[in-house]
Amino acid sequence: MYSAAELTSMFHKNRIEEKLTASLGKKVSLIETSIQNLKSTKRSSIYQLDLQTHNRTFPIIFKIYHSTKYKNEIEINIYSRAYPFLKEFLPNIYLVEKHGSDTWVFMEFVRQIRGQLTFTPDHFDLIIPALAKLHAHTYEEKFRRESAVLQPWFPMYDSPEMRKDREKFMSNTLTMLTKAKKEKQWKDVIKPHYKSLKNMYKQGPDFFPELLESGFSITHGDLHMQNICSKDVQKPTAWPIQFIDWESAKFAPSWFDMIVMVEILIAFRKDWQNDADNIRTRVVDVYTKEMKKHGIEFQTPPMKLYKMAYLQRTLEKGLHTQLRRILENRGGELLPYHLEKIAAWGKELGIYK
Repeated sequence: MYSAAELTSMFHKNRIEEKLTASLGKKVSLIETSIQNLKSTKRSSIYQLDLQTHNRTFPIIFKIYHSTKYKNEIEINIYSRAYPFLKEFLPNIYLVEKHGSDTWVFMEFVRQIRGQLTFTPDHFDLIIPALAKLHAHTYEEKFRRESAVLQPWFPMYDSPEMRKDREKFMSNTLTMLTKAKKEKQWKDVIKPHYKSLKNMYKQGPDFFPELLESGFSITHGDLHMQNICSKDVQKPTAWPIQFIDWESAKFAPSWFDMIVMVEILIAFRKDWQNDADNIRTRVVDVYTKEMKKHGIEFQTPPMKLYKMAYLQRTLEKGLHTQLRRILENRGGELLPYHLEKIAAWGKELGIYK
């Protein structure tokens, strides 16, 4: 993490004010006293600072991606190489520069949904249109037409490399499941499902051909409310949405984003769970209708695709995350929810026996 004085010196040395002025098309100056660190990790550092024009002051975000070894390239490429294609769904990107092994990105400050209001299931209706538009904009051939820009760096879910990654993750999940089953606190939770899970994983890494055939698009991969932003959450109709933090993006079945945005939130929100079936029915209906507006209709029943996407993603990633947290003594509170849904929907869809 850099101090405000260090950042100011770096900005002057690299003529950042001049470059931002050229990018924005109007004279701007950095207000040095406004610099504040929002977050710093080994992967990246995020700062907020203010720009001054002749008649107003406004905040921007400055993000430093530390070194290529931290797998930042997907997000960096989205903000630089894919920006013209995805501009509608991103904050405005003002400047991207390489500095040694680091990459600097200056972008528009956009407010996260989280913190702006008390989120209810009704609010999904106002987000889903933008998500469906992203998926439709990048659906199948529309993505492939941009191959000169997006390949070979964009992760492809159906590639041999990603299939191998899923196999590795699932193998590690089984190992962790065996270890966690010996933990006194989790033994009774895991034991009833252990044999069925072992048998299910033998069928992997891809459990549902219908899901793979339902259509691929660019998926964000991590759509919780801190990564969904809007400039106007007071609108009674579809909100203007910008998505941030794209490091998990891939070309994959579009339903995966719905699972992260909706089902994982239901899992955390115990106060929603008595009404969970109604919430799912509503969001699946809204998403299906929005996709149809863009000319995309699903051949498999949409609720079935939703459940398939949940099972696929949970078996390849969700269980792994919760088991790792358990073995590292960092929680694992979603494990019972995942196991319950795997059993119920797995039986319904014929993979849990």
